[in-house]
Amino acid sequence: MVRNLNALLRPEGQRMRAALAVESGAIGVLALIWINPGISQNDLAASLALKKSAVARSVKMLEEQGLVARRRAASDRRANALTLTEAGHEKMAIFRPLSAALHERLFEDIPAEDRETFVRVLGALVEKLSAQPQG
Repeated sequence: MVRNLNALLRPEGQRMRAALAVESGAIGVLALIWINPGISQNDLAASLALKKSAVARSVKMLEEQGLVARRRAASDRRANALTLTEAGHEKMAIFRPLSAALHERLFEDIPAEDRETFVRVLGALVEKLSAQPQG
């Protein structure tokens, strides 16, 4: 079912990426940095369940596009604190209504308590799988 849902949502994701002129995966990175300004690359990788090297490539690409700023974290000089630039905030201002509209279309005929259950179960699955060793 997860595979089917992913396949059915893929065209929506492609439309959003086209509207934002960003590559696959960039929206999630931008959104997490927007929600968590100053997040480290390591924490970003953990939140996205991606390898650190993949996040480093994505951050570098977004930095080159002028969407993300990377600076040394004051608390740990080895870590980078990530924030959105003005252009990154502009992308998020485009993305947020697109995302909200998609969310409303997807859930319009689903009762609120079923929505809450769905989100709770997905969260529990993510938490469980995140705690398991990867390999």
